[in-house]
Amino acid sequence: SLRKSPKCLWAYQMLNAGRKCFSVTIRRTLSKSSLPKTFDLDLVTANYEEQTRRAAISPRSEGRSSMDPLRLVLPPPNVTGRLHIGHALTVAIEDALARHHRVKGGEATWIPGMDHAGIATQSVVERFLWRNEKKTRREMGREELLKSCEQFASQNATVIRDQMARMGATLHWDSEYYTLDQRFSSAVTRAFVTLHRDGLISRSKRFVNWSPSICSSISDQEVEKVDLPTGGLLSLPSPDGKGRREVKLGVMHTIRYEMIYGNKSSFLLVATTRPETIFADVAIAIHPSHPRAGELKGRRVRNPLDGRELPIVVDEAVLADKGTGVLKLTPSHDRLDAEICGRHWEEIVRVGGQEVRERSCIDDYGRLRGGTPLDGIDRFDARATVLDQLRSIGALVGSIEDATTSVSLCSRTGDIIEPRQIHQWFLDCREMHAEAAAALKDGRLSIHPSTQGERLLDWFEYTEPWCLSRQLVWGHQIPAWNIEGTNEWIVDHSEEDARGRRGEEGVTLRRDEDVLDTWFSSGLVPLVCGGWMDKIVGSAPFVAPPLSLLETGTDIAGIWVARMVALTMRLSGGQLPFPRVILHGIVKDGQGRKMSKSVGNVIDPLDVIDGVSLAEMERRVGESALSEQEKATSLSSLRTRFPRGISRCGADVLRFVLLRHDVLSGEVSIDIGQLAEEGSRFCNKLWNLVAYAAQVRERVEKELKEGEEGEEHVMDAWLRSRLASSLRSADTHMENTEIHRAFGNIHAFVRSAVADVYVESTKSALWSGDTRRLVATSRTLDAVLAEFFRQLSVFMPFVSHFLHGQVADGKSLYEAPLSYSSSWIDPSLEGTVDEVLAVVDAARSLKEKLGVPKRSVFKGVLYSSRPPLAIAPLLPLISHLAKVSIDTVLPVDGPDTKDYEHTSVHGHDARLALKVEECHHEEMKRILDGQLTNAVNQKVLYLQKAAQFEEIARDVKCNWGKRAQNEKKREKARASAEKAEKEEERIRTMMRSLDERRRLP
Repeated sequence: SLRKSPKCLWAYQMLNAGRKCFSVTIRRTLSKSSLPKTFDLDLVTANYEEQTRRAAISPRSEGRSSMDPLRLVLPPPNVTGRLHIGHALTVAIEDALARHHRVKGGEATWIPGMDHAGIATQSVVERFLWRNEKKTRREMGREELLKSCEQFASQNATVIRDQMARMGATLHWDSEYYTLDQRFSSAVTRAFVTLHRDGLISRSKRFVNWSPSICSSISDQEVEKVDLPTGGLLSLPSPDGKGRREVKLGVMHTIRYEMIYGNKSSFLLVATTRPETIFADVAIAIHPSHPRAGELKGRRVRNPLDGRELPIVVDEAVLADKGTGVLKLTPSHDRLDAEICGRHWEEIVRVGGQEVRERSCIDDYGRLRGGTPLDGIDRFDARATVLDQLRSIGALVGSIEDATTSVSLCSRTGDIIEPRQIHQWFLDCREMHAEAAAALKDGRLSIHPSTQGERLLDWFEYTEPWCLSRQLVWGHQIPAWNIEGTNEWIVDHSEEDARGRRGEEGVTLRRDEDVLDTWFSSGLVPLVCGGWMDKIVGSAPFVAPPLSLLETGTDIAGIWVARMVALTMRLSGGQLPFPRVILHGIVKDGQGRKMSKSVGNVIDPLDVIDGVSLAEMERRVGESALSEQEKATSLSSLRTRFPRGISRCGADVLRFVLLRHDVLSGEVSIDIGQLAEEGSRFCNKLWNLVAYAAQVRERVEKELKEGEEGEEHVMDAWLRSRLASSLRSADTHMENTEIHRAFGNIHAFVRSAVADVYVESTKSALWSGDTRRLVATSRTLDAVLAEFFRQLSVFMPFVSHFLHGQVADGKSLYEAPLSYSSSWIDPSLEGTVDEVLAVVDAARSLKEKLGVPKRSVFKGVLYSSRPPLAIAPLLPLISHLAKVSIDTVLPVDGPDTKDYEHTSVHGHDARLALKVEECHHEEMKRILDGQLTNAVNQKVLYLQKAAQFEEIARDVKCNWGKRAQNEKKREKARASAEKAEKEEERIRTMMRSLDERRRLP
């Protein structure tokens, strides 16, 4: 059928469940009938994979060699699940940067990657295994859990790749990285060994944030500080890992500690929110300002449960105004307690012996450990038991709510963090951070927006050692071997190397089972992608930064960006990983709420691209791992925000929704529904423009083939000038990472300059059949739209590629870069047309003031400081757009004309005069008469209603509630009547003014 229909552009068919389209494009100028009447999403996205692959290749360009290549990496999404709208924003921004560089003729390499996400992935897998197989981590072996994590990560990686492909991401998949692949494994080992030999990594005993639910230490950034809700009830993971439970928190318990060597009435009252740690008490502390400080210092009390003697120490760190002002010290479970004990160990050890230095009572799983009477009982269950025991012996004085209590939660599981002192591997970051901070301060490293630079400097001033150890199976195992039976550790690339370094036969080496913090491996992304492992050890690996820039979200500026800078500079001999950092804001919903599954506002990008029903969204929530309360909240939010689900919009509209925002602001609030409608209307606008271009082309198809020159009009030159100005402005905005301004620029160009002005200026030629004018119009419109779509493809690639083919004889927009010239820009001409368009606005405003319809035809005089010859060719445009026939152009200070209404032209040194003739007076009078009748009727109606409400309100039988309701209605009716009366007076004034003008000679 295609061979039989030479004017046909396309043929496509739907493919079963995949909804993919196969299209055949005939490289031929098309007739209007070959383009569907309305925007066709299936047609536009046909063969999207091939389109995206082609777009990732830089177009041929003579000047390309003069441009520096662009090289950037995709911040690796976690393989924990599907991408959400926040990831989509990152993809849209970075794809726009890469596409813009290519469309200018430069080379852009955008490297994709995935993050194995140690804690996050293992936590999700463990929850999945419990929900589906009723297995816990403790019941599974290391290898079985590792295999489950690998399978889970592989499945999600496939889904993520598909999501990014559907969004049109022009990634170079042949360069893909994965933070748990062999390249990263080698790089992680090399980095760890190097930093250890430099004396920056060491093993020591320090406090860490311990999450009992996942049995691992976590970073400060994975800890959430939250205030307790009213009532102090918090939902926490069950100790057996099989669900959740509610725990009462925020209660201050007062416990009596009896003095030793005194009478029974001599005691100290100690307030604590953690009575279960009583078995780990090593001392009691009071502030120097305590009334009995002098008397109590050096004395002892007895632990009420296990009878141990505890010394009393005096220390200024005790908060005298909190609780009873007396603090029990459990240094193994509290940082402040450990700090105080550090100043008093001599006296504490003298009483309790050396064993008190290691005394603790809570194990890895959050249970009371062996050696206590409550061995194996969960810490919160033990709390109730301890309180019962204290109550039974009269040692529990009372309990009160502590409204000031806040708790630290594990962001992965929601469990309460247990501070613990354990041996771990730590990285001393002080030197690294100082070097990185210097690069930021002296301008070698720039941050956009600049306000984020201060936040990064704050991070570099953080000098606490970085805990690298994680007690997981999923991740890079630490390259360190312990010599069995000793405290000695050997760090090297392999066990063989470790044995060689030891130099002894017969020793047993045991590798550290812990893995490294995920951020350590992801911090090496620039090095690995830059080929660090191919460099000779000890040599300067890079003569220039491996990446041109980094773009990511503000939420990981410190935890990822700062660490990449510090690690790369240290391991590369001072070279930055990238000279420029762009940080976009955190995505929130239309109500300004952070995206959260429990809130129900997390959106899958494919739900916008393909559409999704409310029932399907509800089904997903029902099958999720959320609690019943969270499910109810999520479902309520979905039903409110998406009562009819989400309509199918396509990738272009999704990108429209994302890139219309100022992405550099701190928060990017996205209303999916509202903006998706706007994006869809924009696609239809583009479709109609191309259909109009096809209609013009069809009218002069013969003349175009024969090469007729046509009649160039001033508006053709103006449109080319506006195109070049808009593209140049868009380029400047893109260079400044003002993506929304760049997009807004070309969006405004096509809506205003092309659709509202140029197309309107050509319709008279189309109606009259002015062939010579239409030939020039067709060539101008096709050339301008082709260049426009090349730039629009940066933001909306699929619709741009398809419509470009319609106006460019079927050619792909990726075959050549932008080809506009700055010589097209004519500021004087643009200024003249701007003035003419302002005259149109002034004419419409004056008509509205006179009370006549916009379609009313007037004669007019234009007063302008511009040369009449410059304006003369544009007078027909004023006539067409404003229905004002101007046959005279006078100097701006020229004499006023009689019988004309005058108005200024906003923003220009010009004014307009319209001649009001008898036909206008009659039309104005007819309109005003109708408006007056309506205003009078409205006034009478509302006065009658006010009287009715007044009568009801005065009725003695009317109860108070009904009286108040009718009095309110009466006042509202009176206000409406007053408004109608003012409108009546305004109209009568206009009618008097009209009569006066008609009587003037």
